[in-house]
Amino acid sequence: MHKLRTLLVLLVAICLLAPIDAQQFRQVPPYRILVTNDDGVREPGLAAVAQALQVIGTPIVVAPMENQTGKGHSIVVGDPVFRYDLKLPNGLPAIGLTTTPASTVSIAIRNIVMPRPDLVVSGVNTQYNLGFSTHVSGTAGAAREAARHGIPAIAASMSGAAYPRDLVYAAEEVVWVARRVKQYGLPPNTFLNVNIPPLPPGGYKGYMISRQGHTRTGAESFVEMKHPSGRTIYWDVYDEQKSPQQPEGTDFWAVENGYVSVTPMRLDETDTSQFETLNQIFK
Repeated sequence: MHKLRTLLVLLVAICLLAPIDAQQFRQVPPYRILVTNDDGVREPGLAAVAQALQVIGTPIVVAPMENQTGKGHSIVVGDPVFRYDLKLPNGLPAIGLTTTPASTVSIAIRNIVMPRPDLVVSGVNTQYNLGFSTHVSGTAGAAREAARHGIPAIAASMSGAAYPRDLVYAAEEVVWVARRVKQYGLPPNTFLNVNIPPLPPGGYKGYMISRQGHTRTGAESFVEMKHPSGRTIYWDVYDEQKSPQQPEGTDFWAVENGYVSVTPMRLDETDTSQFETLNQIFK
């Protein structure tokens, strides 16, 4: 019995003194999420999303200082970009940059968020970005710029007709999409365009993987006026309206029928369907 006890003590000592792979004790690095938008760093949709994303990672807020709606993928060239460090109403730290959404993401990735973020979330924008409107959307432009840098990205928008309380519901839906991106990733050179309708009675019906509708949201017009100097000026007027009926499976149909629309977007806009025809034309 004494010999058995001695043997057990020796075995325990060997186990305790044996070198252990340091990987077992290495902490999992934080999941870093760059949160941005095109409405401006002070907009409540940004704060709502940043706060909600804390359940899956570490949000780092870098957004345009002022409203940059409709700037698409435009960038600032030749002009200085000023930085403002501030706090959001919910107490989260944030950085405002005097530039477009795409340039904001580019600067954040290259100069501010070190190491690079694991995910970029742009939004929640407080007007839909459906169909062809996505091409001029600063919200989508920010996500597209992230994809150009090889970082998974989500552009998130909601109906302008939604109530302020719907911001919370929309933010939660963005988190659920982000969870899936965190778990499964996205193919290179792609991003997700997410549109969230006002909360229907009984809740959302689910997620619909949708395609872009072949129209744009709302109506744009220009008011012509005379400046006191005598020069003619034009003011852009945008009115979000119900768009023409779109087929089932489109992003328009999804939100109009109570679904959260998730549209996969890609950077490569090559239209391969024209290759054969154009090869004949240009022979």
